[in-house]
Amino acid sequence: MALPTIRRRVGRLETVFVVDPFAGCPPLTMIEIEALAGRLADGGAWTDEEEARVARQCPIIQGELLITAIRGEVFVKRYLGVDLASI
Repeated sequence: MALPTIRRRVGRLETVFVVDPFAGCPPLTMIEIEALAGRLADGGAWTDEEEARVARQCPIIQGELLITAIRGEVFVKRYLGVDLASI
């Protein structure tokens, strides 16, 4: 079988069978979410695993935090004094 044919078939299979490597991971806890937001606020970066877990659970609404992932970018917004979970 020719290499282009194999690539085309593998490409089709990859679109049909999407594998989520973090499917077995539990949802982020409030402590983990606060730690991630704090690290980002201090200028730190997240690991690829953390970004994938956040994107998988999006949107995340915890207290004053709203975390969304759109097209590979993660946005963290903090609304001081507003409990978003109650809205």
